[in-house]
Amino acid sequence: MEHDSLEKSNGDNITSKADIAHPELKLDHHDLPFVPQPSDHPDDPLNFTKWRKVYIALLISVTGFTAQLGSSLINPAFVQMSKDLDITVEKASYSTTVFILFGGVLSMFVVPFANVYGRRIVYIIFTITAAAGAFASAGAPTYGGVIGGRVLNGIGGSVPLGIGAATICDLFIQGERGFYMGIYTLSVTNGPHVAPIAGGYIAQRLGWRWCFWIPGIMQVGLWVLLIFTLPETLFSRKDNSRLERQSHTQKLLFHSKVLDRSVRPTDFVGSLRMVQYAAVLLPCVWYASANTFGSALFAVTGSHLAATVYHFNVKQTGLFMGVPLTVGCIIGEAAAGWVSDSIINAYARRHGGYRKPEARLFLLPLTTLLAVGTATYGYCIQSHRPWIDAAVCMAISGLGTQVGTTMIYTYATDCYKPQSGEIGAVINLFKSVFAFNVGFYGLPFGESVGFDVSFSTLAAINLVLLLPLVFLVFKGEAVRNWQGTPKDHADI
Repeated sequence: MEHDSLEKSNGDNITSKADIAHPELKLDHHDLPFVPQPSDHPDDPLNFTKWRKVYIALLISVTGFTAQLGSSLINPAFVQMSKDLDITVEKASYSTTVFILFGGVLSMFVVPFANVYGRRIVYIIFTITAAAGAFASAGAPTYGGVIGGRVLNGIGGSVPLGIGAATICDLFIQGERGFYMGIYTLSVTNGPHVAPIAGGYIAQRLGWRWCFWIPGIMQVGLWVLLIFTLPETLFSRKDNSRLERQSHTQKLLFHSKVLDRSVRPTDFVGSLRMVQYAAVLLPCVWYASANTFGSALFAVTGSHLAATVYHFNVKQTGLFMGVPLTVGCIIGEAAAGWVSDSIINAYARRHGGYRKPEARLFLLPLTTLLAVGTATYGYCIQSHRPWIDAAVCMAISGLGTQVGTTMIYTYATDCYKPQSGEIGAVINLFKSVFAFNVGFYGLPFGESVGFDVSFSTLAAINLVLLLPLVFLVFKGEAVRNWQGTPKDHADI
C-alpha cells in the first residue's frame, strides 16, 4: 500500500510527501524527517547531546535491571529460606511471586503522576521505596515480615518497569528508538536471569538474607545517581512556558508540575483504556505468554528440577538457571533492536519517509524460537537428558523471548508515542499478572502429565497467541486507522 503521510511529533498531525522537502523540516542522517520533530527549546530531551541521552538510557536500564535482579536473587535459596523460617519451599517461592504481582499492578497508578509531575520525581521516590522494602525483608525475623518487605520492594520496583519505555521514547526519535529500547528491554529481561547466577553464590557463602541486602544497597546507590544526574525527560511540545518560569534549582527540587494540567481521576484508568487498541492489546497478550513461558517458567521450576533431576547444589543451580537464559537473551538482542531500526528506516526510504510501525513486526519468525526452546527443554527434563542439552534449549528460548520483548515494546510505542507511559504500564501489568500465576501451576502441571507434555502445551499456547501478530503485519495499519488515535496527551 502506497503511503503519502508521515506522523509528526504530537502523533495527530500529518505531513504530506511534499512537506518532507520543506526547508524547516529537520532531517536525520538518512535524510528522513525526525519523528517526532524536535523543538528549538534547550530542555527538549530530543535536543540533549548524544552522550547525555545514552547515559540517561543506561541509567534507567540499570535501574530496571536492579529492580528485576532484586526480584529473583533469592530464587536459588528457597530451600535455605524455608528451613530457616520453618516454612515449605513453595511458600518461600511466594516471596518472588508477590514482588512480580505488585511490581506489575502499581505502575498503573503511578503513570498519571509521571505524565504531569514528571519522570524524575517518580524514579527518585520509588527507587528509595524499593531499597526500604529490600532492607525490611532482609532484616525481618518472620515469614510475614519478609513478605511485607517484598510487597514494598515490588511497589518500588514497579516504576522503572512501568515507565522505563516512556523515558526511552522521550529521548529518541522513532528511527533510532529500537536500539536503545533493546538495551532497556535486555536489562529488564536479564535481571531475573543474572539473579540466580549470583544468588546461588551469595546464599551459600553469606546466607539467604544477603539476597535482599545486596540489591537494597545497589538501589540506594542508584537513588543517589538519580538525584544528582537524572534530568527531567517529560516535555510539552505545545506549551513549555512553565519551564521559563523555573530556575535550575526549582527543576531539581520539584518546584511544581512539569505540564500545565491536573491529574484527573480518569487518568488512573488511562493504561486500561489503551487495551481497546488492537496494536496494544494483541502484542500485550502474546508478550505476557512469552515472558512467562520463556523466562518465568524456568525461574519457578528450575530450583526444583536442578536438584531432583541433576542433583545440583545451590551454586550449580544458580548457574543452570541463569547462564543459558542470559546468553540466549544477549544473542537475541544482537538480532533485535538495531535490526528493527534498520528495517523501519529502509521501509521509510521506499515510502516517502513514512516509518510504518508494522515493519517492526518483520522480526516475528525469530520469536518462534521461544516455543521451540521451551518444548525441547521439557523433553530434556522428562527424558533425563544431559544438563547441557537442557541448557541449550533454555538459551534458544531466551533468544526468542528477547527478540519478542524488544519488538513488542518498540512496535506498541511507535503506534502511540504520546501514550508510551500507559503502554509501558499495561505491558508490565499483563506480563506480571500472567507470570505471577505460573508459580502455582508450573511444577504441578509437569509432575502430573510429564514435563515434555506440560512444557510443549505451554509452548503451543505461545505459538497460537502469535497468530494475531501475523494479522497485524498485514492489517495493523488499517486497524489503527479504523480505531483512530487517542486524544489525551496531545501536549507531549
